[in-house]
Amino acid sequence: MPAALRPPARSAGSGGATTVRLLPQDPEWLWDFYMTHDLLLAPCHAAWAARRHGVDEDIAPAWPPGLENLTGLNAPACLDAWARVHHALPRVLRDRALLHDDRTDPARRGTLRAPDGRPLVPLHPVTVSEDDLRALGRVRRAIRAGAEAMPSLVVSRRPDGSADVHGVASPGDYRGTVDRTVAVLSLAPDDDTDMLAEALAPGTTTPRTDLSDEQYAAYRRFADRLAAAAMTGRSGGDRALFRSRY
Repeated sequence: MPAALRPPARSAGSGGATTVRLLPQDPEWLWDFYMTHDLLLAPCHAAWAARRHGVDEDIAPAWPPGLENLTGLNAPACLDAWARVHHALPRVLRDRALLHDDRTDPARRGTLRAPDGRPLVPLHPVTVSEDDLRALGRVRRAIRAGAEAMPSLVVSRRPDGSADVHGVASPGDYRGTVDRTVAVLSLAPDDDTDMLAEALAPGTTTPRTDLSDEQYAAYRRFADRLAAAAMTGRSGGDRALFRSRY
């Protein structure tokens, strides 16, 4: 039976809702998370800020390829939301050296163990703002709408009536990266994540964490959800390969 979803908690003091997400110590998903910043949000903000401050078009930073006419993206708000999520990550997930680790075995250096002692890909409970998740969701919607309005394949007709198909830069070039980033961040809390978050909470574990049979069953169910989200837009084979590591 699927674990029951629960509503987000309210953060004390700020008045905003917060929620706990389980994020994987997995270079493959973290690559998408960081490229959402490096390829999309940071360049968009740099181009937007330069033009807002009157920098001459000849020397202002260029818009990311294919995003020159993108609408519906609030560059400062979206970049700030990403930055706050990034700041909430544990130090190990903020170390970009992890992106270059062996993606075929992200459990290799972990301290999380199955009941039989097998190493597991570490998961980290991270408290993030619901407002920030919604802001990143708006990035996804803007990219999807832009991909539909400005396709990456253009068909033109030659004088003889034959068709010529060629590719152009488009918001669709960023769609997979943004979809996978937001899909994992959107995995709503449920009974499984509650159980795992408690077991993996900082300060409550020894250097090695051995899951009980019940916790491991929750880990496996969550891994099913994670694989579907982290492989959004990719083939069933890619999803199966990702899932096999967990």
